[in-house]
Amino acid sequence: MIPQPTKNIVELIGETSPYLFENADKITIKDNPTEFPLHKSFESFDRENFSDFIKILTTMGSLNLAKEMKTEEKNYFLAEKLRIRRISHKRPSGLLVAKINPQLENNQKGKSLIEIRDDMNTLFQMEVDYYIFNEPSFRKIFEPHYNDETDHTFSCNLPETSFEYLNENEFNVTVNGFTRNQCKGHFENYQIVPAVYIAKCILKNVFKATPAGNPEAARVEIENVEAFLNRAMPVHTAFKVNVSIFQLQKNLKTYKCTVTDYENEYGHYFITLKNLVN
Repeated sequence: MIPQPTKNIVELIGETSPYLFENADKITIKDNPTEFPLHKSFESFDRENFSDFIKILTTMGSLNLAKEMKTEEKNYFLAEKLRIRRISHKRPSGLLVAKINPQLENNQKGKSLIEIRDDMNTLFQMEVDYYIFNEPSFRKIFEPHYNDETDHTFSCNLPETSFEYLNENEFNVTVNGFTRNQCKGHFENYQIVPAVYIAKCILKNVFKATPAGNPEAARVEIENVEAFLNRAMPVHTAFKVNVSIFQLQKNLKTYKCTVTDYENEYGHYFITLKNLVN
């Protein structure tokens, strides 16, 4: 019998390159992706780049659910809500490893519980809930996002944003429309703005409200990020993000971020920062 080539797990999910993280296309079904090393230093995920950390982890959650489904048919995993919280403020030592526990509810819903550790401590815990669509259902539901052009040169630069100060507890962020080439790989021919890209734009402006030149800002770290997503975000659409600031404790601030396009509401992000100086 001629051995069949081992299928890569990424062929079972909707995301494609260049949205996928590096070497994702080398993970095979025979591998055990429930424990995955992150080959970057944690410093590379600082400030707004924390969204890149979330992107890798949510994709790993999708891959593990895809393997759990025990089918060779492609499915699309769209995050409905997520929460990542910091467990330890100790500086990571050594290689970071993500341990994923996929929990498949049925063929339309699932979640992944993710623990991020170094060689000594648990640093973060994350939970992601997904809607799962088979290929025919995805094409039908997201038909308005379809575009048959195939030559989209990828751009890693996100749209420009503008910051509008309202008062000491509120500001607005306007995110210019994403192009299809900025969203390439999410998904093929159905470009939808990734929620983590909006998160990056929000985080960039949240930290703008805490200037890096301020000595205390150097000790501000992300404590918690939650996202509750209502609908898919289209390309070529400017988004308005209203940000309200709540002082939970002397050293904790939560930023409630509501994303709209002036007509439709797309979801809410809650970002909590901890000041380690206070």
